[in-house]
Amino acid sequence: MTEQRRSPNQKASKTPARLPGSALRPLVLAMAGWSVGAHAQAVSSAIPDLPVAEPTVEAAPEAPPVAGELVPRLAEPGTAKTKTAEPDDNPPTFVSGDRMTGYNQRGVELEGNAELRRNGGVVKGDKLTYDQDSDEAFVHGNARVARDGSLSVGPEARLRVEANEGYMLSPDYYFQQTGGSGKAERIDFIDKNLSTIKRATYTTCSPDNADWYFSARELDIDSDRQVGTAYGGVLRFFDVPIMAAPVFSFPLNSERRSGVLPPLFGYSSRSGMDLTVPYYFNIAPNRDLTIFPRVLSSRGVQLGTDYRYIGSGYSGRIRGEFLPDDQKTKTNRWAYSIQHAQNIAPGLNAYVNLNKVSDAQYPDDLTRSVTQATLRQYTQEGGVTYNWQDFALLARVQKFQTLAPSQPSYERVPQLNGKYTRYDLGGFDIQVEADYTRFRIPLGTTGTQLPQGERVFIQPSISYPIIRPGWFVTPKATFNATQYQMESSTNTAGTPNTLNRALPTVSVDSGMTFEREAPTVSRLFGVNYVQTLEPRLFYVYTPFRDQSQFPIFDTVQSDFGYGQIFSENPFTGYDRIADNNKLTGGVTTRLIEASSGIERFRGTIAQRFDFTGQRVQLNGTDPAKAGYSDLLAATTIQMFKGYYLDAGVQYNPDSDRVIYSNIAFSWRPEARKTLNIGYRYRRPTSVTDNTAIDQFEVSSQWPLTQRTYGIGRVAFDLSASQLVDALAGFEYAADCWVGRVVYQRFRNTTQGYTGRIFFQVEFRGLSKIGSNPLDVLRLNVPGYEPVLAKPVIPSQLDHYE
Repeated sequence: MTEQRRSPNQKASKTPARLPGSALRPLVLAMAGWSVGAHAQAVSSAIPDLPVAEPTVEAAPEAPPVAGELVPRLAEPGTAKTKTAEPDDNPPTFVSGDRMTGYNQRGVELEGNAELRRNGGVVKGDKLTYDQDSDEAFVHGNARVARDGSLSVGPEARLRVEANEGYMLSPDYYFQQTGGSGKAERIDFIDKNLSTIKRATYTTCSPDNADWYFSARELDIDSDRQVGTAYGGVLRFFDVPIMAAPVFSFPLNSERRSGVLPPLFGYSSRSGMDLTVPYYFNIAPNRDLTIFPRVLSSRGVQLGTDYRYIGSGYSGRIRGEFLPDDQKTKTNRWAYSIQHAQNIAPGLNAYVNLNKVSDAQYPDDLTRSVTQATLRQYTQEGGVTYNWQDFALLARVQKFQTLAPSQPSYERVPQLNGKYTRYDLGGFDIQVEADYTRFRIPLGTTGTQLPQGERVFIQPSISYPIIRPGWFVTPKATFNATQYQMESSTNTAGTPNTLNRALPTVSVDSGMTFEREAPTVSRLFGVNYVQTLEPRLFYVYTPFRDQSQFPIFDTVQSDFGYGQIFSENPFTGYDRIADNNKLTGGVTTRLIEASSGIERFRGTIAQRFDFTGQRVQLNGTDPAKAGYSDLLAATTIQMFKGYYLDAGVQYNPDSDRVIYSNIAFSWRPEARKTLNIGYRYRRPTSVTDNTAIDQFEVSSQWPLTQRTYGIGRVAFDLSASQLVDALAGFEYAADCWVGRVVYQRFRNTTQGYTGRIFFQVEFRGLSKIGSNPLDVLRLNVPGYEPVLAKPVIPSQLDHYE
């Protein structure tokens, strides 16, 4: 069955465990189902912020990255499970007791440790009378009815065993699988599928210390339809009613069902109090719809919808939000996202990914996370892909909505791309890429029109990897032929409308690996280590071609680093191909535990020598100047359990200055104990970024008491002497609930800082209410682990009958 799952940065929630099939089993499922926590549709107010859809229909579109909300999984049509027929056998009945008296040759009366067993069910009591003709058992005194991990205890019970008809007075009930328990005034067993529970309660807390419990005047349970109906349901927290409903229905199993989902609430300095109450429609196993009204105290009422579908060869998601007459801006605010993936034929797929917002301040005002609030570009793209053997084809149109003050990006209207990749063809690896793209760009914020035009290129390459134990050599040859056809109305004055470029590139990548035992280190740490020495040489040659008149459509200068220094082109994209006559040398050494293979230390140093100097630059041409590049060095250390250190530096020997450096230290002695300290420095350069970085960060999760944990983060800009962002919060873990309070403050894109408050209470085995801060905490505190309720772990022998 194809399932729709969350994004790779968010783990899928486990399907709720299904309780045993006894007459009492539905009660605990009813309580859990009331919150619809196991089926809650994720609600997001950052609809357009999804990444560009991959051109595939292998799986359904990903759910929005909202922290901790469980998402119902859509099923392919025809994959719904059919009901299994009940067995029609007649299992034997066993009885026992301290004293046994028979009557009418078909009945028995048991006294003292009286017990009746049939087909996995157990009925016990001080006195038990069983009539075989009527199949009726009457229990008086300490009545106990148990089946498949559920147990009910009361003063009196009467049951028609096979028909499952009868009652129990004043029952206390327990559920092995969930650790839940409760009390009721009476349980009436109507038949095998129907039962009614009067004055029922349910909690996963200790019975003598129930911080929270759910109560209902009456619960009607239909096990055949897997539906329960509660009348007068109230959720109490420390005896204070916090949620109530006069009547509602709920599912008794893991299947989705329409209904109200748990509310989400929080606070933002830009929008005030924020309350969302979603309603979920389970249209079909492969289709659903969520409507989420949202009340913002400073802006008004927003309405959002989220429709999902999945079928044989297609899937998609349509989401929208609308806020009429924003009280602050006096305008209508809206956002939408449309995603669809379609399999047309074997290997042939089509996709659409459209995202748009009403105005440039929408992410700042109406989204719930830092990532969403700082998003300034929304993708509008549709395309077709075809994959067959070693061939891959792509045809697409790609546009963007760019929000001020960011500058617009070039749009591809359209792009046609084809690739052929073949490995180990007589020992050779071959790749050929051809591309045609028509580039258009909207007017910039200054009203300037940048050049527009068409670009076509073909780039074949061939390499011959020679890999042997302890060494490798890979010679490679690449040829790039490119032509531009510029629009005369937008082209730079004095620049030809037709531009051509043909450039070959040859490179040789090589390396060796030496190993030896490290006795000195082994004696120092008491563990046998193996040390490696891995030198690497990379040479690349590309002749010079003046490209100063060529446009820049999709090309940027790559950040200088270990990956770039061993590459053939310091630019990403195809508008610039650097002239190269460069040799890069580097060496890496590692310490590896001989027994486990765990890498405890890695150190790397690398530098590039330019024999003739690079003249091709992103903008213009520089005079040739031979010389050495900046020196790169990096290390990763994990010599002791729980201690982690990563550091790197980029050093310029000519100016005797550090261009970039970073260091990150983490201490994680055990679960939910973490301390992170980091520092980043970057000197502004004209090649990459004119903005300097001089930033210190510290974050931590640490227990303050046995049940209370503190979480915090501070990022401070030392050069500007100002706060970048901050977070502070607490978590409290009781035996049956967890409380979280988190405050976050961060710089937005337009008007200074935004502050947000998250408050959440998680009731174990029932639901979560409030705004969920888990994704925010994971993003800001590396190594963070959610605090869980700390129940007493039940033994398999608990309530054993």
